[in-house]
Order: sequence, then structure tokens, then C-alpha cells
Amino acid sequence: MKPIARLFRNAKRRDLVRDQSGVAAVEFALISTVMFAMLSAAVDATQAVTIQRDLNRLTVEIAQSIAIACKGASGCSISAMDAIRLRQANIAPKLATIQLGMATFMKKNNRADDIVGTMTYLPTDMNTEAMARMAEGDRGVAVLATYTHTPIILGLADDWGFTTKNFRSARVVLSSRS
Repeated sequence: MKPIARLFRNAKRRDLVRDQSGVAAVEFALISTVMFAMLSAAVDATQAVTIQRDLNRLTVEIAQSIAIACKGASGCSISAMDAIRLRQANIAPKLATIQLGMATFMKKNNRADDIVGTMTYLPTDMNTEAMARMAEGDRGVAVLATYTHTPIILGLADDWGFTTKNFRSARVVLSSRS
């Protein structure tokens, strides 16, 4: 303890004020935390865009494949949906916990009727899209994909209020004309 006290007693005050040792470490500590936060935010934003793009592409491809494979036959749609569900891990490997809702339906009396598949009804936005696209008696395919994303750096995200985000994509495709 005495050598340290002696060092301060012998040093001039001007020398202590002008001493620059350790400044780089302090600057690095201040700047690196901000840069790390910006980097993690950029990674999460990029992931969000990628996930939404993948969901949109997935729903379009599933709806089109069911529509093309079955061409309006309701019995075929169940086996096609089962095949898709069995291959879900291969179809969307990065989105392992994706929730898929698939259904075939017919437009009767200006509403979706004869719904067959994993959905018992069409959500409002999908129903509106289906009624606008289809004529009376047409058969269609509806696919709804939802995914809940957890940020990479959850502790940092929690501090800023970004915990999880729910992504959703819905598609309605015409399967056959009456």
C-alpha cells in the first residue's frame, strides 16, 4: 500500500490529468456495447424478413401443389395434406415449429362450404380473399402458416421489449372451376 501512496505523492497533478493509459479500453467498452446491440438488432431484423419471405413462399407452393395434384377432388386433398405434414421437416427445415393449416373448400351461396382439411373454417381475411377470387361452385385450396420467432439474444431483446414475434402467411388458390 505504501508504494502506491508514494507514487501519488510524488507524481504531479498535471501528469495524472495528462495520462492517457487506459483511454482506449474505456472507449472500446463504450463503443463495443452499442455496436454489439446494433449488430444483434440487424441480425434479428434480417431473420424477420427471411422468415416472412419463407412463409410466403411456403404457403404459395403448398397451396399450388395441392390444387394441381387434386384438381378439385376432395378425397385427394386429405392424402396430399398428410404427405405434406409428414415431410414438413424437409419442406421447411429452418422453421421446425411451423403451424400449418390446410383446407379445400367450395364456394356455395357466397360463402366457403364443404371445408375439408385441418382447418374447420377460413379466417376472415382468407374468406374475403376466397369470395373475391372465386365464382359460385368453384373449389379452392387455403393454406395458413404461422410461426413464432424468438430473437437470438433473448436477454438483450427482453430489455428492449422485443421478446417473440408471430409471423403469419395465408394463401387461397383456385383448384377447379365449376
